[in-house]
Amino acid sequence: MRINHLASLALVLGFAFLSGFNYRKKNMYGKEVFFKIDTLAANLIVPWQITFLPDKTMLFTERTGEVRLIRNGKLSERPVLKVNDIKAESKTGLLGTVLHPNFIKNHLIYIAQNYGENNKIRLRVVQYLYEKDNLINPKTLIQGIPGARNHTGCRLVFGPDKKLYISTGDADQPILAQDLKTYNGKILRINDDGSIPKDNPFIENDTAKKEIWSYGHRNPQGLAFEPFTNKLYATEHGPTGGDELNVIEKGSNYGWPVIHHQETKHGMVKPFLEYTPSIGPAEATFYKGNAFPELKGSLLVACLRGESILRIQLDQGKVVKQEVLLKKQYGRIRSIVVGPDGFIYISTSNFDLPESKGERPYDMILRLSPSTEKGNQIIAQQIISNNKGDIVQSSPANMFNQLCASCHGDKLQGSTSVYSLVGGKFKHGGDKKSIVNNITNGIVDKGMPAWNGAISKKDIESLADYVLLNTK
Repeated sequence: MRINHLASLALVLGFAFLSGFNYRKKNMYGKEVFFKIDTLAANLIVPWQITFLPDKTMLFTERTGEVRLIRNGKLSERPVLKVNDIKAESKTGLLGTVLHPNFIKNHLIYIAQNYGENNKIRLRVVQYLYEKDNLINPKTLIQGIPGARNHTGCRLVFGPDKKLYISTGDADQPILAQDLKTYNGKILRINDDGSIPKDNPFIENDTAKKEIWSYGHRNPQGLAFEPFTNKLYATEHGPTGGDELNVIEKGSNYGWPVIHHQETKHGMVKPFLEYTPSIGPAEATFYKGNAFPELKGSLLVACLRGESILRIQLDQGKVVKQEVLLKKQYGRIRSIVVGPDGFIYISTSNFDLPESKGERPYDMILRLSPSTEKGNQIIAQQIISNNKGDIVQSSPANMFNQLCASCHGDKLQGSTSVYSLVGGKFKHGGDKKSIVNNITNGIVDKGMPAWNGAISKKDIESLADYVLLNTK
């Protein structure tokens, strides 16, 4: 194993990174606790999900299509699995993975993966048998879920009920999130063999997908069950801010794309917490280990755009405090898990175009563990959620900023992945009819969502006028 003692980590009701590499925390009793950060693997390409076998062997997926193994501190060169038909474009590829709750006896592992079908991106979940460091006997449990270069999900987690929960994105077609006839923009719930539980909320609905547990989601990438309460929390990416943490209830509608940010509507669930500007929340986990007793019960969220770890302290369903940890120190963080040793393991997601430059040394897997090394005391950055402000009134400018500016720029100047529209530089038609068509139907294969049905025709016309007015 290549272990570099990069840093010690210090916490004051959390843990935060200091450029001098020294950290410490005082817990509620005034005792100092010290931490360090070790590099377990480097030169990876988007290690999307970390998981542990009962013997403490680490498995992780790389988005390019491989499942890798670290045992006794050494990264195996030979992959445990290579998916040959993986569709790895932008945000797609080999994604979430989870062990069966009874893995010790049945050795079953579940993996979400994107693949190509008729020149389209699709998503499936496959069950494998783990045997002698190989994944064999693939059995597809669910497939044909429309995917896209963005908003494809997909996190997997088994609940206390031993059911498999699957998060899916809206595949850049927001209206699908409200359509019960599709799998997109949903949290799905199936049995471990792919069959449908009889107590699913839409099991008696002849026009709905029976696997749906909740709907109205944009791109949920984190699922975590709270110990003792068994509440399911889900993180979700919003449009230009409006990132969410939701408490998931059976059969509930979480509003996308009808409502977002701080908007409300009868029959739709508003976010438990909402974050603007965006933090890009990815995997979430409740800390249940013993290595860091001061973190017991905290919800830890890996943040992509926020380039940090978000720590949320809860007490009987209410937020006590929120802190940002490791801010801007390791870049985008994708996976966060608690190992069998109680240590915290994270993966970076910096080879992650278009948000990052995709430069070497690419991505790492890091371990956060206790240390006796003393350093300078620092304080974690405390934050508050943004879900108590005034609701922004709908206007062409506000709609553009919330739905379009993350790609096109706040002044239509473009971004690293999208060309500027200033001066009427349109590649797909610069007249109003063409712009209305592009907003309505999207250019999904290029990453532009289709807003048909998500916003009204009148609002689409207003957006087109706004674009024309501001690109002259």
